Amino acid sequence: MKKKNLLILLISITLFNCNSHLNKSVLEPLTVKELKKTIDNDSLFKNTYEYIVYLRDTVIKNDLDKVKFTELTYNQVIDFVEFSSDTTYFKPINERIEKEWNNKYGIYKKKVDSVSNYWKKFKQENSLEQYVNIELVKIDKEYYTYSRDIRNVNLGFKLTPLKGKIEQIRFGFNIVAKINEKENNDEYSSIYSALDKSWCRSTSPFSKPVVRYWEASYSDEKILKHKSLKTLLRDYNIHVEVDKIRKNGKNISRDDLNIPESIENHWKYENHEKEYLQDLYFADVVKEVLNKEYVEKYSYRNKEIDKILKKEFPLVFEFLRFQSKK
Repeated sequence: MKKKNLLILLISITLFNCNSHLNKSVLEPLTVKELKKTIDNDSLFKNTYEYIVYLRDTVIKNDLDKVKFTELTYNQVIDFVEFSSDTTYFKPINERIEKEWNNKYGIYKKKVDSVSNYWKKFKQENSLEQYVNIELVKIDKEYYTYSRDIRNVNLGFKLTPLKGKIEQIRFGFNIVAKINEKENNDEYSSIYSALDKSWCRSTSPFSKPVVRYWEASYSDEKILKHKSLKTLLRDYNIHVEVDKIRKNGKNISRDDLNIPESIENHWKYENHEKEYLQDLYFADVVKEVLNKEYVEKYSYRNKEIDKILKKEFPLVFEFLRFQSKK
């Protein structure tokens, strides 16, 4: 028994001597030799040391602030990193946090879905697209007289009234490569961005299908000058959105729908494959439409985990979070 205890003591002494340089204050740089030795034993220490150096040399400049951390050692920081990465320890804690969050905020998922579906139905029933169908039917290219260089590209859109005569109309469109839409699941794309649309206005009334032309923008022209209508529709989607119409002497605008801004923003991400992006505007819907407070799941979890880390390693926690004070 005594031999066993002696062996443990000798091992402990050896380990202590091997890592004694890590008992330095974090305000004191390691030598190159000490740093190499530590990284050879633990490759992850490189990132930890880089962050310590950043805080020490860039953020914590005030001597009074440095006084707080004179007793903080590299070993303590390493212990903090290892503790915060202990999945076995934090598994039941994460499960507890998940349950707490679901009890407090999970109830809003169905409520937001219900509100979202209501406005989707409302938008569909009151959409300006019910009054007119718009489709691209012609690409007309103008060439310079003495060369085959393209001077202008004009797009012919067929406007078909669906509920009688339309006196005026304003619509926007954009051209998006099909391959980009397949690869990009982020619906906050040029499809929904007014800044990326080309806008067309017609002030001549029509009560039957007509084809009218608008000059393509410079960015669209770069795509269109090498495309026929057939190849364009093969490779690209043309997204059209009716913005305003005048009918029976009355102006009708998309803005008249008064869809809450938070709902429209929420639609951009609600089906995103990344959960944190789904939550991006979820809180805004809860606050604006349901008039309730809401905390995103990852924010709630981080706050709860921070409480534990701060309690277990108060000095290390303050040091590593010092940047947030600036």
